[in-house]
Amino acid sequence: MRTNENGFTLVEVIVAMLVCVVGLIGMAQMLAVTLRMQQLGRNSTSAVRMAQEKIDELSSMSFTAGPQVQCGGSLATNTANYNDVPLVNGQSQPYRRRWLIQAGPDNDPQLRQVTVRIIPEVANRNTASQVELVSVIRGAGVAVCP
Repeated sequence: MRTNENGFTLVEVIVAMLVCVVGLIGMAQMLAVTLRMQQLGRNSTSAVRMAQEKIDELSSMSFTAGPQVQCGGSLATNTANYNDVPLVNGQSQPYRRRWLIQAGPDNDPQLRQVTVRIIPEVANRNTASQVELVSVIRGAGVAVCP
């Protein structure tokens, strides 16, 4: 009498499970990287938006009356009138915003070169990084940078 036993051996089942586990571990790692990159992208977009808002604010000021658009400032240290904590919907954000005002192209007294740097409070390059935006603004007043 011949018996026909169909099925898988224990070794085949273990090998199949091992292949599935390796694949699932790889997918879990890709999911973690994807989430981290998505958060970094969202934070970078927010930082660029905050830098652009500051440039827009500075461009609406008079060069002669606004202390924030006088030539000066620092991107390395917090200088009075040249740094702040951005507000979004009335709430402080976990960033420091610094700006540097320099003479515009060709030392035109109606132009200023503005560099705005957004610095995250938490120094974790996996979720947030510094953003720097440079622009030239035209002011209402005429003032020459020293």
